[in-house]
Amino acid sequence: MANLGVVRSITQTGTYEPFELQVARGQITGHSTVNIYGAQGALSTTYLPLWENLAAYAYPASATTMKLASDVNTGADLSGTTVLIQGLDSTYTAISETLALTGTTAVTTTNSYLRINSMSVATGAPTGTITLKNTGLTVTYAQINPTIGRTQMSIYTVPAGYTFYLSRIDAYTSLNGATADYNIYRNVAVSSAGVTSVSQQAPFTNTYHAQRVMPRAFAEKTDIQLQCKAATGPSYTSIAAEGFLVKNAITGTSVTG
Repeated sequence: MANLGVVRSITQTGTYEPFELQVARGQITGHSTVNIYGAQGALSTTYLPLWENLAAYAYPASATTMKLASDVNTGADLSGTTVLIQGLDSTYTAISETLALTGTTAVTTTNSYLRINSMSVATGAPTGTITLKNTGLTVTYAQINPTIGRTQMSIYTVPAGYTFYLSRIDAYTSLNGATADYNIYRNVAVSSAGVTSVSQQAPFTNTYHAQRVMPRAFAEKTDIQLQCKAATGPSYTSIAAEGFLVKNAITGTSVTG
């Protein structure tokens, strides 16, 4: 029989398809994938999350509007570029919006954000550095470097009503182990009650890989930072992590037969 243009999953016809692919395709209610990317070109000997700035990351003290701008005032940065902002509101509920860049003139968000989880170019081809800052333009909450198209920040906060299950971590460094030339990776989680938990402290050279047989669970409203430091520094270091975001309570109609 002809397909008639309908895209079907092989699971719909009784054949096995991996759970991970089903989640990525949005076929399992209350489940979604989370990918966390971070990069820093000059990591020092101090533990930091890997993001666009060589500095500790500061969270907003309370939900606030923010200002989006580029450092280029011509071309696509001035007109024709939109940016998707994804974060959490004062109750840690996931929110998002898309704003149009107007060059170096800052545009104020409609939403008030307590946390920023990612920012990406939705349309256009900007060439400048795009930043999302506080209203006083003194604190950076997210940044897209030229030609990258999205934030690369190893920082994530779990939305209210969900649990995040971290399944894989890969880290890469330019350090090769010569003369104590190595990096150290660690996972730092701060609960909504303010309790800090540091896990998986691991020295590595070139690459670090952790594939969890049992994914590690992070409760709702937990701030997660995947941090690294260089033993001798500086080093170019990056992280790629992935996991599943699962809704804690899924409502629906039960089926009996």
